[in-house]
Amino acid sequence: MPDYPKLIKDRERELLGLYGRMDDDRKLLYLANYVMKDAKGKDVRDVVNVTLNKPSVFASNVISALNSTRQQVVVESDSSKVETADIEEFIQAAFDTANYARVNAGEAHLNFFADTQCCIRGRAARRVLFRIEDGVLKSDIQSWDTRFVTYEQSDEGLAWAAYKSYRGKAQIEAEYGHVIPSQYGWVSDVWDSDHNEVWIGNDKVLEQEHFYGFCPVVLQIVGLGYGNILMDDDRLKYEGESIFYMIRSLVPELNRWITILQTLNLKTIKPPIKQKKKGGGEPEEYEDLTGMGAVTAIEPEEDIARIDYGDAIRATQLVYQAIEKGLQEGSYTDIDIGNVKQPFSAVALITIGESKDQVYLPRLAARETLNQATADMFIRQVVQVAQQEGMATVELGLPGHKRAFKVSDLEQEYQISFKSFLKSPKTDVARMAIAQQAQEFYDPMMILEDVLQVENPKEVMRKRYYYMAEKIDPNILRHRVIMNLLEMADEGDEDAEIEAEIMAASMGVSIEQIKQGQIAPAAAPANGQNRQEGLLPLLGKGGQVGGIPRSAIASASPEEEAV
Repeated sequence: MPDYPKLIKDRERELLGLYGRMDDDRKLLYLANYVMKDAKGKDVRDVVNVTLNKPSVFASNVISALNSTRQQVVVESDSSKVETADIEEFIQAAFDTANYARVNAGEAHLNFFADTQCCIRGRAARRVLFRIEDGVLKSDIQSWDTRFVTYEQSDEGLAWAAYKSYRGKAQIEAEYGHVIPSQYGWVSDVWDSDHNEVWIGNDKVLEQEHFYGFCPVVLQIVGLGYGNILMDDDRLKYEGESIFYMIRSLVPELNRWITILQTLNLKTIKPPIKQKKKGGGEPEEYEDLTGMGAVTAIEPEEDIARIDYGDAIRATQLVYQAIEKGLQEGSYTDIDIGNVKQPFSAVALITIGESKDQVYLPRLAARETLNQATADMFIRQVVQVAQQEGMATVELGLPGHKRAFKVSDLEQEYQISFKSFLKSPKTDVARMAIAQQAQEFYDPMMILEDVLQVENPKEVMRKRYYYMAEKIDPNILRHRVIMNLLEMADEGDEDAEIEAEIMAASMGVSIEQIKQGQIAPAAAPANGQNRQEGLLPLLGKGGQVGGIPRSAIASASPEEEAV
């Protein structure tokens, strides 16, 4: 039996450099108070230390943007026998129920936890335990903070993984019946391919076998940082970088810059002075010499003057320019956070959006891979427990929305993937402007996929043709209006029923004939699509619209064009 307490300690020693980096990033996130140091690392006295909020604003914007992405689960198979839609629905139901349990426990949503972990820690991990309890499938996905995760990799995944959590005395005693001498203690939850151990300090308080046959923990590292490529002895420190990795050393310099400025500002109010005094001796009190309205009598050869400390303000301005350039290259620009009010062209907005993608995409890719591994794992677990219990179906879903899923569908061969869609209103509008110009050169499907980057282009095209039908044939429009009026009538709207009968009569048919699809001969068909010529300008009006020449944008109406 492996000595897991020893393995955990050995692994923690190997990861000291990585843990140090994670702790530094946590201080940036929480805006730990800056204290200016001199060249020897000692605190500088008599300065006004200032801590700017730049890293926290950066992190909050990135994490919020990632959490606002729309996620789509996609199941694909070469076999026509695989019910991919049912499997997709099962996966979504599994995540929904797991999230429901986490939120009820006062914990974070799975994706939000993973996004924050990928941004700040550079990796994310989960323990996945799907099991049958009292004949009911229970979905249990627990997020782990990777700062306190140790593990060993094997060719088939994780050989073992452990999670250390700092917990209160009462909580430990209630869950494990173990009494600790202090108010808090470290609890290590260890999993491998066949069993689970729980250690509190040096005491093993729980050991139980499981039947999964693999370590039920998934872990994904962000693909930035080169610790898995450049194999130096300290490589682990640089594996899976956080969003701060390009500005980590610049933030202290930014705080040093504002600290110097604030200190100089204070010195303009209370500057250092020198007193030339006849016969030497002790200088007079500072306030006596510089107080408001103070009068000081001195000999002709004596003097009181400020001590000049040079043009430090100009020097700090030059330093700030260099620091700010580096910060914007490695994080967000003023444009990204909305501090710039000037209009931008569609191409410029797309370019800005793509530069932000360099921050988002590695985190989204890590989350998508983590979710894929999570789904693969819990499907394997569900198939196992269902076979053991002799269950042909399993029920899963949120309260009020549960449904039965066939275990045989889950056993088929298919591939699971997750797609995330990061949407920005400004970028979407810019893409629409470009799409309008692209209609002359590209087909609609290519515009939807490559220019507008919609989630499901085939579904968009299907709906587009659906609504196009009522523009081509007026009877289709009348039929749809009547059917909707009848639905409103079923809900109790008496006027809607009367209006439906009036429309049917104008078509020369009855309501019953409408329901059966018996339509009178069509009225004079519309001459093609009944649509307006041109679109409203997408980014406002004027001689220049977001950098797009007015000549490239059609007006809303012929009357407006004449203005």
